[in-house]
Amino acid sequence: MAATTTVRVHRRKSPAAVRRSETVAEARKRASAWMTVAATRLKEALPVREGRGTKAAPTVASSADDAETSKGPLAASGPSPAPLAAARKAVGAVRDALTPTPATAPARRDRSRVLPATSEPLSPNGGAVRADAVIATRARRGTYPLAAPSWHAFRGYVTDRSDWDELRSVGLPAMMRAHRALALAVAAAGAALVLTLAALAAYFCLAPATASANSPYEAAETAAPTSTPASQWKAGEIPSLYQADAAWGDIPYGQATLGEAGAAPTGFAMAYVAVTGDTAKTPADFAQWATDHDLTAAGADTVQTFLAEAASEFGLSLKLIEVDDHALRRAIVSNIPVIVVTEPGTFAPVASLIVLDDIDGNSRIVLHDPASAARTAKSWSFNDITGAALAAYEVSAA
Repeated sequence: MAATTTVRVHRRKSPAAVRRSETVAEARKRASAWMTVAATRLKEALPVREGRGTKAAPTVASSADDAETSKGPLAASGPSPAPLAAARKAVGAVRDALTPTPATAPARRDRSRVLPATSEPLSPNGGAVRADAVIATRARRGTYPLAAPSWHAFRGYVTDRSDWDELRSVGLPAMMRAHRALALAVAAAGAALVLTLAALAAYFCLAPATASANSPYEAAETAAPTSTPASQWKAGEIPSLYQADAAWGDIPYGQATLGEAGAAPTGFAMAYVAVTGDTAKTPADFAQWATDHDLTAAGADTVQTFLAEAASEFGLSLKLIEVDDHALRRAIVSNIPVIVVTEPGTFAPVASLIVLDDIDGNSRIVLHDPASAARTAKSWSFNDITGAALAAYEVSAA
């Protein structure tokens, strides 16, 4: 049979445990000494047993001299009170020795189900513990009468500086790890900040631009625009057509109406009539075609894609030309309609288009703006047009 070896592992005691052990050992030694003294005194005070019986008390002296000279433990009329008092004193000393004193008694643990949120001593004998300022303040915060909500109680709660004290003492990361609610609140605040910044960026990047009050492109509309009647449409002449005309302005176009966002199909209709002389198609027809082909967005790329695909569909040819005075002048004097795609914030808040028609006696451009009768009625310098142009196209028959 194999031998079994027992290994004992000794755990080192903490200094506090060692002090407690020494105090208890000293108390036991003192109690043992008092018990020895008490037993000796009791033995002297009580009758001594002899065999199975009890030894008789000494004979009482017959005279006062014998009584005075008697050294026995009993007085003339019975036991002397001095040994009994000494015995009682010994018993009391033993009891006091066995009773823990405040200096040696360990602090009792509070076994209640709800412990106070503080590091202050639970009793005067609990030891010299210095209260933590943050925890003690949190404990005092629990005394606010929130059972009956009031403005004063709420103000006292939210103005408590314990959270700020903890933040300064441990720092935000450690405080977030200790308080899950704080971590969630910080995360929510961060997410809200990110969403706010994203919304602001989207607003400034996607919001329509507007021309300044002193811009040459700013014009006040005095009345509802009226388009050139279809009976006057003919090849070689560019009619004035407006997207907000009552004949088609309320037709749905993309996310809005033709009157609100239909500059592209209306401007294309003007060039189409001037090149072909066809009076059967109106801006409403080209708007419906753009809707069917998902080309109703207001971006400059979508507008140019619409022009290229619509020209191919309806028998026109587009030629991209340079945006400068010489190229524009040559096309206009050749009686060729020129469609100019404009920058957002110039002729319209979004990308739009205008159709150049002629040059007047002051060497200024005459144009047709589908979004504004007021801008159509005035003449423009070449710099105004080239400054607002994104692209320019000559329109001719395919």
